[in-house]
Amino acid sequence: MPDVLDGIECDYPIIDTIADYNPKENDVFVCGIAMPHPKEKVVNILKAKGAFFETIIHPKSCVGDFVKLGEGCYIDGDISPNACLGNFVSIMYSLIGGSSTIGDYSTTTGYSNIAGANLGKRVFVGSHAVVLGNVKVGDDSVIGAGSIVFTDVPANVTVMGNPATILMRHKNHDIESC
Repeated sequence: MPDVLDGIECDYPIIDTIADYNPKENDVFVCGIAMPHPKEKVVNILKAKGAFFETIIHPKSCVGDFVKLGEGCYIDGDISPNACLGNFVSIMYSLIGGSSTIGDYSTTTGYSNIAGANLGKRVFVGSHAVVLGNVKVGDDSVIGAGSIVFTDVPANVTVMGNPATILMRHKNHDIESC
């Protein structure tokens, strides 16, 4: 899609498609994709070609002691001590409580609060959602914006509300209504 930036003011050209791009020796990548499944797909394509991803921490973020960060994380929020983030986790304007764990390719967005919870892989947390301590969220689940999660969430579902309840079940990353 060489014309994707047509009509948009931008100082940088499109280098190539993801499929056709071959990383050079000193290239360093930052993953800016929020949605977990496309993020995982693009990262895997580029890593198979030898791409190196850097973890980026915004200068105003506060990261506590003994926090573990995986490869390619993007941190723009606060992380309390002893939290553990997997590879390619995106923390966007969120609070991550102490002892929280967040699985690979997961994303938290706009003022969400993960209060000592355990998020699986490829979990997406919407803006202003709260996942309370000791709650487990299964792989490939979505927490809707503004939701408050008091109890465990199974894998492959979308939950929403206060208290959060299952709205949809996902099959092969497609969504079907409950």
